[in-house]
Formats: sequence, structure tokens, C-alpha cells
Amino acid sequence: MLKDRSIAASLAMILFAAPAWAQPVVPKNAFSGLPSTAAPRSSEILSSPSAAGRFWEIAYELSHSPNVTGPQIDQAIILLTAARSMDRQMAGVEPLLLKLAPRRAGKDYSEQIILWLQDYIGETADRKIVGDAIRYLLSRVGTYEERKALLERVVGKVRNRNPAVDSDLATLLGLLMADKGDQEAAKFYLVQAYTNNKHNKAAFAKLAELAPKEISPAVYLEQLRMVVRENPLDIDRALAFAGYAERLQLYDVAAHAYQYAAEVFRYLYPSEPLPPNIYLPWAISTGNAGRELDICLQIAESVRRQKRFDILLEAIAGKAAAKMGRTDEAQRIFQQAELKAEELIQLGPGQSQSLEQGGMTPVRQVSAKQFAWFYCFANPNPQKAVDWANRAYSVEPNSPSAGALLAYALSISNQLEWAKPLLKSVERSQIVDLVQARILASEGKKAEAIQTLKTAIAGDPGSLAADAARGLLRQLGSAYTPPVDPNMLTRFLLERFGQTVIPQFVPPDQMMDVQFSVRGQEFSYGSELEGVIAVVNKGAEPLVVTDDSLFQGNIRVIARISGDITKEIPNLLSETIRTDLAVPPGRSLVHLTRLSTGELRHVLTTYPQASLDIQLTLYLDPVTTADGSINNRLVDVKPVTISIRRPGVQVTKSYVQSRFNAIASGQDGQKIQTAQLFTGMLKEQHAIAAHGTHYPWFKYADWLPGLLRSSLLSQSGLLLSEGPGDWVVKVHTMADMLSMPLDQELAKVLARNLHHAQWPVRLMTVYLLAKSSGGSFGSVLDWVAQNDANELVRSIAMSLQSASTAGVAPRPTVSQPPARLP
Repeated sequence: MLKDRSIAASLAMILFAAPAWAQPVVPKNAFSGLPSTAAPRSSEILSSPSAAGRFWEIAYELSHSPNVTGPQIDQAIILLTAARSMDRQMAGVEPLLLKLAPRRAGKDYSEQIILWLQDYIGETADRKIVGDAIRYLLSRVGTYEERKALLERVVGKVRNRNPAVDSDLATLLGLLMADKGDQEAAKFYLVQAYTNNKHNKAAFAKLAELAPKEISPAVYLEQLRMVVRENPLDIDRALAFAGYAERLQLYDVAAHAYQYAAEVFRYLYPSEPLPPNIYLPWAISTGNAGRELDICLQIAESVRRQKRFDILLEAIAGKAAAKMGRTDEAQRIFQQAELKAEELIQLGPGQSQSLEQGGMTPVRQVSAKQFAWFYCFANPNPQKAVDWANRAYSVEPNSPSAGALLAYALSISNQLEWAKPLLKSVERSQIVDLVQARILASEGKKAEAIQTLKTAIAGDPGSLAADAARGLLRQLGSAYTPPVDPNMLTRFLLERFGQTVIPQFVPPDQMMDVQFSVRGQEFSYGSELEGVIAVVNKGAEPLVVTDDSLFQGNIRVIARISGDITKEIPNLLSETIRTDLAVPPGRSLVHLTRLSTGELRHVLTTYPQASLDIQLTLYLDPVTTADGSINNRLVDVKPVTISIRRPGVQVTKSYVQSRFNAIASGQDGQKIQTAQLFTGMLKEQHAIAAHGTHYPWFKYADWLPGLLRSSLLSQSGLLLSEGPGDWVVKVHTMADMLSMPLDQELAKVLARNLHHAQWPVRLMTVYLLAKSSGGSFGSVLDWVAQNDANELVRSIAMSLQSASTAGVAPRPTVSQPPARLP
């Protein structure tokens, strides 16, 4: 902040002594018409990657400010445009522009965003940045025609550069066509979307809704397997894949997929018993696969060990033992199940109390209907089947399933005439079809019986009732053929997924590794601190990065400073990285991140003589725990902490004098380093004086402030020297002064650069003085906004002016200096 409000009058005097080249220009709306990477309209095109970098740094800090205002966003965009004009090859400009513009309420940057997207999108484009920009563009238009034209325009500019981005744009067009009722166009775009990105669930879901019969079972199965790959810890996804494989009679695939779901459940909920919706279909699919039948017995035994009883599981286990030729074991399983079921059914509603009394508790209430099913299909016994089915029917005479079981029990007891009337009062089901087939067979209608049996099997091919139907089919000299060839489906899956058709469970810390590093363990004052984050895929499948995946691309870094200064920065940076859709096995998602930012940057630049120990902790997909601490969402993947040291500058008279002498005789790089050090030492003196504390290595001498100020104030100093490359040095020096208090003497010297021949110097001067003036710089900004020859300089002045006059009546146009200044 300027220490004296009267400085503004002095600045105005200097300003209005304008050189002849500064011709008045009709003011324009601040920056509203500049193209994405427009060069400033000036007689000279300047090039300096170094100066461009300083403009970019200021914009970066603004973009990461938690309370950035609308005018500040405009200023950051202007600074980035200035950076691009001085360095056409500079990386990182368009991503920042695309992050900033959608946050600007009350101003439409749509045209610029389209051009920035055109410049930005490539193979490594961040899909989060692109997606936010597209959503912003769509929010600015309302009608169907406008949205369609906008999306088609964007597609025309960026197509075929990034398949995932192409997929997202095609999805938006497909959904738009579907909303309008144009299903053919919608399907066309959605097919394109899914072809470009098999992880695009939104496109597939809409396509399945519009054309369910046009999507083959193989493609459905592929999509279900892809979503398991996307998030291997999502049990519902694993069960959906397993369930569909089971419906397609890929029993071996289904059994292993259910086993995978069981392993995920045990990992996520180690203290909870495996639920029936996992272990039952797992046992059924294993039994139907006909391989590894011992697993059925192991599943049943594990449930028994937990003091739980499931008559359905016992039935499957007994059947598996029978298939293995272990007849005695099968009968033992059946008999023990019967005894336990009878014991529980006698308890009536109190069955759930069995465990409390030291016995077993049923997974589901044991009923007469379950007994009837048991004796119909698990351990067939016609007499007991009829007995229990009658009991069930008497209790539930309106139950379709009770009626169907009684009809079937009668049919296997050769009481078909009694079964027929029951069929008239119950709705069609697999068991009803079985009874009907038996009746048809008894009437000599073999072909109809065979067709009815095939229909019954197709309803639930993996059930014990379907097993009974297959047995009857064989008796009739026929066999059941699945509607989709399981061998063909297996070959398709192997072509798509190779040996990873069946997901293999491993904990997250064995799927991925996190590496966080900086160059060296020590860095000097003035050096930038850049971190390298690498997420290594240690698994057998690609590591997918989306907003719904195992790793969602969110990172957060916490900084802890100790040594001469102690400070904790709980949110040094938070970013989302979605540059890679899928990281292949053995490869890494690598991200370079700027660590010398925010509060850490302030400490590093303000205290050059302080020796600092810095601890940086990286979190992936961070979450706040119940005790308020931060942790990774995937708790097995531990946060990574690195430690680095920043030694303080050892200040001696000879060292400072040599750096001072470099201002006159050194190279531009030496001058820039000197500017950074000297402005840092001045900031350090102000900070020490303000807080009244010293640290051990802080050096101060009476001669030091004068020499440091002289480096800025003298005619041959950092702000006023007129060497060929000194304009770049001036930009750096003023950038270093942004957080430094300015007094009247410094402000006057700075103001002389308002007339500098090179526009970057004028732009930085306006920005620095306006930021330091506390709102008393208005008349100067008015003049610059209307009269500077460069569009970027005028734009930044107008933006700064709008920020300082928010809620204040506009001032009159200033085309000439006032006759008398206050």
C-alpha cells in the first residue's frame, strides 16, 4: 500500500507530461474483444520468455487465490494474454485462461474460450479443464438451436485431437438430439461417443435406453467389465458384471466375478459377514460351472462358522457334493440342513433368537415354503414335498409361489390331475412352466413339452428348477442351447481384455504407487520450487482416471515450515488432474506442479535471510476425517511427505556491494537476481519491523536500507536504467515489488515508467501502482485507460479502474491533464 495518499497527485503530474508517441485512443470495453492469443496493438512486437514468465506467475497466483474477484480474473486474463504475446511457445497459458474465464460472473468470455480451446486441446489436455469450459459455454446459450450450433462449432475446431474430449462432445450432442426427439441423430452421436471412450457411461446408458435391442449381449458385458476396471472397489459394479455373465450362462466367468466381489467386500468391511446377495450367486455359479465345486462347500462352511444358517446355500452345497460323486457327504449336508430347518421352524417368530441362545441364526426366516422348495429341487422327496407344499399353501393360499410349489410337488408325485386346477389360479413362472411341461409330456405332446421346458430354463438358467428342467429335457431326447453362445462370448472377452477378463483383487496400495519429489534436498533463495507427482500403475489393468474412478485425479499439498519461521499452510494447493484417461500397467500419470505458490511463496520471497525447513505432504483424493484431519480417500495409499531446506542468504557488506555493482555491469540475468534479492531484503526489513521479532541469522546495518533503495531509485538503477534489455529487468523488478510497501519516493520513480517505450513496462507499472495505491489512483487509471497506445495496457487500466470504483459513480472522461491537481 502507498503510505501517502497525496502520492496520487504527484503520479498524475508525471503522467500527464506524456510523450508525443502516446496518442489518445477511443477507449474500448476492457478486453472484451481481444482474441485468444492476440498480440498487443503496438508499433513493436516484443519477445521475452523471461518477462512473459513473470506475467504468467502473477496470473497463476491470482487464479489460485481463494477469494479472487471478477476484476482480478479479468486482470489475470490480460496478464496471460500479454505473456502469450511475448512468448508464443510458452506452456501453461491456455489452461490458466480456461480455468479463469468460467469463474468470471457478469462477463461473457465465450468467444475467447472457443479460441483458447482450439489452442489447448491435444493428447495431453486436461479433461476437467475442458469440461468446465464447455459447461460454461453451454450456460451462456438457451435454445436448442444455439446449443447445437455451439457444440458443432467447438467440434469443428477441436475434433480428432483427443478421443476422450471427442467422446464428451459427441455425448453432449447425442443427449441434445435425444431431448429434441431426433433419435437417429442421437444414436449416431452416442455411438461415436462410446467408440471413442469405452468408459463413457453416460453415452452407453443413453444408447441402451434409445436402442436396447441394437446392443448385443457381448457389448453389454464389455461395458459392465469396463466399469469394474474404472473402479475396482465398487461392489455393485462387480455384482452387475457377475450377474449379467450368469444370465448369459458364462458360469465360470460369473463364479470368479462373484468371488472377486466377495474379496472386495471382505476388504471394505472386514468385521462384517459376507451377505447372501454375494455368496448365494457365487455358490450357484460355481455349481453350474462344474469346476472347483469344492468352493461351494467352502462357502457353506464359512457361513456355518459364523453361526448362520441358509437353507438355500445348504441345498447348493449338497448338490455340489453330489456332482462330485460324494454321495454320502451330500446326504449328510441335506440331513443336517433338514434337522436345523425343522428346529428353526418350530421356534416360529423367535427364530432370530437362536443365536442369542448359543445356536445358529437363519439368514432368512425358515418357512414351510422353503421346505417345500427344498424337497422339490434340492433333495427331491415327493411325499415330503407335497406335505410341506400343502402347509405352505394353507398358510398363503393367495401366494403364486406357494401355489406353484404345490402344483410341482403334486406333479412329481404323479398327481397331475390335482396339479392342473392350481395352474389356473397362479401366474406364470419357471416352476409353473415345469409343471405345464410335465402335463404336456404326460399327454404325449412332446414338442410342446420340450418348448415349454426350454422357456422355463431361459427364465433362470442357473436355478435348481432349471436343473430339473434340463433333466426332463434329456428324458425327452432334447437339450437346451443358450440363446447366445457362451464360447463366442468368452472369445470376445478374451479379445477385449486378454488375461484380465476375470478381475483379480489386490488392495489399492498394490494397484498404485505415489511418488512425490523435488529436485534436490536444498534450494537457494529465488529458486522456483517445482514438484513432480507420479501415480504409478502397479496393477495388471489400466488405471482409469475419471470423476467416478478408483483414483479421481484430485491432489492436495499441505506445507509445514519450521526453522527461523514457523508456519503451517493447510492448503498450499488443490488441483484436479485428468490428463490421462487410462494409465497402462507399469506406466505413470506424471504431473508437474508449482509448489512455490500462495503463502509459501510469500514466506520464501519475504525472508531471504531466514533458514527454512519445509515439509510438504501430498494427498490423493483428500477427505476430511471425523477428527478434522486430512487423509487419502484410499486409506491404504498413504500420503507422501518430502522435506527440503532453504538456507538463508548470508549477507555481508562485500556480497551486497558486489550484487549492487552488477546492476551497472552485469548481464540481464544477474540484474534480475539482484532485483529479487534486494526487494526481498527490503520486504524482510519491513516485516521484521512490523512484527518486532528477529531470527538468529538476520543481518542489518545502518547503511543497508540506503543501498537497497538506491538500487531502485537511482537513474542507473533497476527501475530507471535505459539499457537495451533493461525493460525486461524493469518488469521483473516491479513484479518483485508487488507485495512490498511503497512510499512516495518509490512511487514517483515508478510513475516515470508510465511513459516507457515498451508496453510491458507500462502495463506492469500501472498494475503495481494501482495495487499499491489503496484506491487513490483513479485519475491516473482514467488517463491510461483512454490514452495509452497499447490495448493491453488500456485494458488492465480499465479493469483496475472498475475494481477501485465498484459502487461509485463514474468519473468524467479525462482526455487532457487537469489545469490544477490537488
